[in-house]
Amino acid sequence: MRILNAYVARLLVTTLLMAIGVLTFVMAAGHIFRVFDWLSRGGSLVVLGRFLLLSLPDMMRFTLPLSMLVATVLVFSHLAADNELTAMKACGVSLWQVIAPGLLLSVGLSALSFWFTTTLAPRCRYAAEQLLWEQAAISPAALLAGSDNFIELEGLNIRVDRREGETLYGIHILVQDKEQRLQQTITARQGRVQADPTNRSFDLILQDATFGQLGEPAKGKGETSLPQRYAARETTLPLSTDRGTGLRRLVRKPRHMDLGMLFARIYLESQAGGNVTPLQVELHMRMSMSLSPIAFLLVGIPFATRGRRSETSVGLLISLLLALGFYAFITISSSLRSSTNLHPEWLMWLPNVVYQVGGLWALAVIGRH
Repeated sequence: MRILNAYVARLLVTTLLMAIGVLTFVMAAGHIFRVFDWLSRGGSLVVLGRFLLLSLPDMMRFTLPLSMLVATVLVFSHLAADNELTAMKACGVSLWQVIAPGLLLSVGLSALSFWFTTTLAPRCRYAAEQLLWEQAAISPAALLAGSDNFIELEGLNIRVDRREGETLYGIHILVQDKEQRLQQTITARQGRVQADPTNRSFDLILQDATFGQLGEPAKGKGETSLPQRYAARETTLPLSTDRGTGLRRLVRKPRHMDLGMLFARIYLESQAGGNVTPLQVELHMRMSMSLSPIAFLLVGIPFATRGRRSETSVGLLISLLLALGFYAFITISSSLRSSTNLHPEWLMWLPNVVYQVGGLWALAVIGRH
């Protein structure tokens, strides 16, 4: 029995490590493609390397569970296709004995995912944002110009079409509230950055700017007021709220808080009578994602053992569909964080419950045959 468990464990660990490497590289590819864009704008290669390194733990939150799913489907579909599972069953080995190494591995991977999700990843994300802010204070024009994606600074999402010298052209800014809802749009034909590297603060001077304030519900009428728009020949937009001190705000965003900070923030907000649902959604989302390796293992084995031939592409397709279903529901539940009456924090657990209960039921049915 030890030989059998060691054989299955070796297959799972080998496939798992390969899947982690491949999936992490795929997720990091989006950042790698920004290397040439960053360097072309005068960015530092050392800063870029540090930013990518700090981004790895956040990627691992997803690659660890996904790798468990991929390894489960590939390994057990291989065992089923080569009739090894049938031979083990004929020798009196139950299905639970065969999958025991996978269960142990998934529990260990869940513990590792818990550490990444609740502690390491949020700390590294905060450090990465701090690094981005430091680079912005030192060379803000190089950071902002020419990126196809919006860059978040001080709660503003900024994108600049191109840069010529110290002049920025085609400036687009999105202003959101604490619940990530769009409140205002700002566009400018051109602008320039006035920086103070000593205090790590800078202003964005906009020329030919247009401000669009989105409509809000009209008081007492239940209707939405029309959006307001106004223009300015030249205006200054400060991008540092701690001018003259070089310090950032002490309160972190929920996605940058580790487990202890989240619990403390929930307690303080509840004592003050505030709305703690967004914080609870963040907490439950992390906990649910931490247990996803176990759910992926239990639901992946029944799909894998149904195969009769070795079809790697089919196994990978099943893995993709299962993962998409899991994370799509997590994303939908997360988007409901402002709907307190729906209790989106508890909806976060539904994919785990469905996958684990459904997987256990399917394994029980397979084990009886």
